[in-house]
Amino acid sequence: MSLDEIREEMYNDLIQEHYTLSQDEITDMVDVGMMIHWINDGNVEKIGEDVYVEQTTQWRKEFTMKELEKFYMREFIDKK
Repeated sequence: MSLDEIREEMYNDLIQEHYTLSQDEITDMVDVGMMIHWINDGNVEKIGEDVYVEQTTQWRKEFTMKELEKFYMREFIDKK
């Protein structure tokens, strides 16, 4: 299943489950869910207190969680 297919399935499930939410709120929930999946899939390692490294930077660049969120959004969400 492709990333877009997973996003669409999550989006459709959330629409049915949370029909009172706006489209933007559901999209935000999908984006958070996709980031959690990305982290749990081995793409991010925690190396200290609020210090993380990420696979596509070849584990060289250190991020705080806030920086990691911005990185994820820029690299994987905003490029669509």
